[in-house]
Amino acid sequence: MEKRLRDYLRHLEKLDYDVISEEEIWEEREGLELRLNEIHQEMIRILMPMCAFLVCACIFLAQALNSFFIGQFIAAGVAGLVALYLALKYKNLFDVTKQLCGYVDKLTLK
Repeated sequence: MEKRLRDYLRHLEKLDYDVISEEEIWEEREGLELRLNEIHQEMIRILMPMCAFLVCACIFLAQALNSFFIGQFIAAGVAGLVALYLALKYKNLFDVTKQLCGYVDKLTLK
């Protein structure tokens, strides 16, 4: 998915916004809206397990602090690392979303 997004961003960077026609603007906006919907769905797919792993990490940590069992500390750490990994993937998609919204603004101002 990331390769497709990079290719699409390169395509948008190559567009000449001064000479683009009204029909091409609408086509590009529809394409952008489609990509943004795709990215938002992927972000939700990442957000749900991220929240689940974060809750699991909190539960394991609370139980570990209650009983001081090393296995629960390890489980809390692993769940926290998985949640952190998913958060980084979410952040990357959020950055791409901001870039695409910038291109939507450029096309809207035209």
